[in-house]
Amino acid sequence: MATSLFPQPMQHNRNLVEFKAGKCLREGDTNLVKPDTRKGLLYLKQGEDSLMHFYWKDRKTNTVEDDLIIFPDEAEFLKVDESDGRVYVLKFKSSTLRMFFWMQDKSSEQDEELRCKLNDLLNNPTAVYGGTDDMAF
Repeated sequence: MATSLFPQPMQHNRNLVEFKAGKCLREGDTNLVKPDTRKGLLYLKQGEDSLMHFYWKDRKTNTVEDDLIIFPDEAEFLKVDESDGRVYVLKFKSSTLRMFFWMQDKSSEQDEELRCKLNDLLNNPTAVYGGTDDMAF
């Protein structure tokens, strides 16, 4: 029986995690954000280039507006504690870039689970391959 020494990438056409989320727009130079009313979908996918892509698309027009390549430990998806709503931020560690989103599912029950899954995939892309940590050469 032959097995590969290297993990094989998953199919490139499958979203690794996805959820309904709208964008929030920052008001000028303030720390205030307001929701963009469009219905959106935030999803993470491993591209044909084997890199992790973070996407946001408008669900009504099916237009992808954001396609960011994110490397491990480059960013994290966090709940904005200062908000009384379901607002989250994609925060980049090496820059001041912040992208704000608001959850659009009616129920908030899966918010934390989705946040954790997104962070796990962003910061541990080897999990996508189903590889193990005990492989040594």
